[in-house]
Amino acid sequence: MKAPETDEDFIQWYEDCWADRDEVEYPKMFGAIDEGVFTLDQTDAIQAWMESDIAQVEGDPDPNWGPMGVRVAPPSTDYPYWTYVTSGLSNPFTITPGEEVPDDAPSGIGYEMVIHTKEEAKWPVFRLLDMMAYNLVCMRAFAMGHRYPVEGTLDGGDSKLSGFVFVRDPSRPDHFALPSGKVQLLTLVGVTKNEMAFARSNGMDKLLEKLVAAGSGYITHPDREEVKL
Repeated sequence: MKAPETDEDFIQWYEDCWADRDEVEYPKMFGAIDEGVFTLDQTDAIQAWMESDIAQVEGDPDPNWGPMGVRVAPPSTDYPYWTYVTSGLSNPFTITPGEEVPDDAPSGIGYEMVIHTKEEAKWPVFRLLDMMAYNLVCMRAFAMGHRYPVEGTLDGGDSKLSGFVFVRDPSRPDHFALPSGKVQLLTLVGVTKNEMAFARSNGMDKLLEKLVAAGSGYITHPDREEVKL
């Protein structure tokens, strides 16, 4: 695969890849997507990570990062819950005009992240934007099977959930393809500190079995009790 050589053609190709994901692939996997986008340049997430001790980016952040954000899919007949999905980590911002790229290469950093909730909420948007900024500024990527503790609770309130596990949602494909490369979908499921430790010791599949048996499954319920481990 070779990216378009001229700046004009490259910009159009870049925008077409973005539109293909948000306007074609996402509706197929999540149902109707709200028109609005919550973007990184509407927050201080990038700057906060730029000022952290683990930042790997010096100088000004990439201007391509600002428009990246989070899209929302409200409940539907097929998917009776809210879905929040990042939009931008799979943009081909890592490619330059005319660059030759292997056909099996990832697009951008190679994935987008998803959170499902029963109720509409703002905390998934803020969490995803912060984690996007972490990926971009600190150059630390996530992967299937990872665990990610957060500071405080997931919703900033009284929730007992204090982190995420990264899993494959069996109700939909875990990847799709763009003209710029392959993209994996990482579903984030909220868990307690003890549940995260259980997954580390016993495997992610064992934890998901318990979450499914308890009725929460791949949907994050901030007000739920810890499952019996």
